[in-house]
Amino acid sequence: MKHTNRRHRLDELRSREYEGTLTDQEHAELLAIFAELDAEETEALKPAKEKSQKLQKEKEDLEVIASQLQDIVVEHNQLITDARTYLTQLHSKRALLADKYYQLTGQNIPKDYLETK
Repeated sequence: MKHTNRRHRLDELRSREYEGTLTDQEHAELLAIFAELDAEETEALKPAKEKSQKLQKEKEDLEVIASQLQDIVVEHNQLITDARTYLTQLHSKRALLADKYYQLTGQNIPKDYLETK
């Protein structure tokens, strides 16, 4: 009921303000009503603001984690590239050694020698 009365009074004061017939006392009352409304709005918005701030913090934390995970992916991909490059070098060296062995012995390197132990 208080809000209905206040709303009605606010409408009256705004109407008088528009007409230019507002007294100093009524002007003060109008400002007081606006201050009450602002305070109520601020209080009503407080949980939403807190939730928004919490979500913003969580978002920032997740962005940091996402960035760190992206760094890991980049490093992992570089590791794979390095491993492939190294494997290619190993195959080249092995082929070179096999050629040298063949030139010296006239035979291919025995298969069991090439198996991993």
